[in-house]
Amino acid sequence: MRSADRIEYRMQGEPVEVWRRTPDGIARLELFAKEQRSVSWSPGDLRTIGEVPQWEQLASPINPELRARLQRHGEAKAFGGVALRYRGESAEGQAIALEWIEADGLPAFYRAGKGKASSGAAGAYELRLRKLERVSAEGAFTATLDYRETDYADLGDMELDPFAASYLKHRGDAHVH
Repeated sequence: MRSADRIEYRMQGEPVEVWRRTPDGIARLELFAKEQRSVSWSPGDLRTIGEVPQWEQLASPINPELRARLQRHGEAKAFGGVALRYRGESAEGQAIALEWIEADGLPAFYRAGKGKASSGAAGAYELRLRKLERVSAEGAFTATLDYRETDYADLGDMELDPFAASYLKHRGDAHVH
């Protein structure tokens, strides 16, 4: 889910990850639904540990630098509009095929690698957009009003809090992307 100043990633078995643009930079929030808790990372917290996320990379499942390296190869119909076709190679020399919906900033189709793998070789990675739906921000994003928010910088002083202890044990600094 994304809007102009908020992006939310939902992966099964993982906390919901929210990125927000703020006047000071990009902030991160991890949401733990079962515990009704969240851990917030201010832009300063992220800078302190050497993480300076780029909004363009967070907002797109396809790295903008990779898209810029590809050559345009026509157009395709996608979700009632047009997708621009691109072909080329990744920095690692992997074949790339991309159909990019410019108006929505999303890939309709992406493939890295060869379509058919020979015995013992890795196959292609494919990503295909199955549904494109615009919804209001209120209905799209996870409601956090009932969550107890904890600043990442305060976790070290909360060793008696079972949630904080578990978070630090399982995630700590290594969990930041």
